Amino acid sequence: RRRASPRRKEGNFVRLNLRKKRYARGPALRGRHLRKQLWQQKWRKKAEQFGGGGRERDQDRDRSSDLCFRCGAAGHWAAACPEREEQRAPAQEEEEDVGMEAEEEAPLPVPEPPPPSLRPLPSEPPAPPPPMEPLYAPGADGQPPETPAEVLVALSELGFGSFRAGQEVAVMRILSGLSTLVVLPTGMGKSLCYQLPAYLYRKRSPCVTLVVSPLVALMDDQVSALPPPLRAVCVHSNMSQAQRDAALEQVRKGSAHVLLLSPEALVSGIAIGTGGLSGLPPVAFACIDEAHCVSQWSHNFRP
Repeated sequence: RRRASPRRKEGNFVRLNLRKKRYARGPALRGRHLRKQLWQQKWRKKAEQFGGGGRERDQDRDRSSDLCFRCGAAGHWAAACPEREEQRAPAQEEEEDVGMEAEEEAPLPVPEPPPPSLRPLPSEPPAPPPPMEPLYAPGADGQPPETPAEVLVALSELGFGSFRAGQEVAVMRILSGLSTLVVLPTGMGKSLCYQLPAYLYRKRSPCVTLVVSPLVALMDDQVSALPPPLRAVCVHSNMSQAQRDAALEQVRKGSAHVLLLSPEALVSGIAIGTGGLSGLPPVAFACIDEAHCVSQWSHNFRP
């Protein structure tokens, strides 16, 4: 049994000299020197196999005994065979001549018209639905009229006793068909500014209100937190195709007042289908919720 070496005073450590470039002893070849030696041995074996006797220096050996397996002549290998170059040049010239003659003689293909049964039918984009008339005509100065009693009754039906600051002006502008920008703090009832007009437009005639929202969680919260008389559906990328079709079917049947969409669904038409809004009821108005995201994300981030 081999005896264990005595423990060193400095512990179980070995001091290494990192300044020394060679860490192996003996005359054995390593690294690039070994690879060069193997490369030389390989070509010596090839020289012995194909002729030449396997001399030590390839450039000094006699090639008179080398045989070319292409032409059978001595003194060279197939890679440097002169007949190979002579055969290659006429073949290339012949191929070029044949190619030029074929290009000159071949007539240009004339496409035949498809039969009438395979010709595409002329398609025209569906006509957009007629625009919705405003519920109340604006005054001569372009300002909305005073708030009628019908609006206050609808407000109480949604469960609210009175308007907050800024809500009444925004609601009357939307009901008058005027473009409106609502900037209110969080929790001040911005959603009511489009919910109440959507409810009043739907009470007058069958229609739907489009709400473009960039946040999926916000769409789900608004659908679940609507007042009882108001019904809404949403369509976004987290829904399956069956869920999207069911939501759009509710809009077509007129059982939904508001349709919430993501910007991608509205622009690309993935959620609504190839026909766009042609199969839906007339659009009362469109609302872009969380419009401050446009300035934060830029116009190139989302459509």
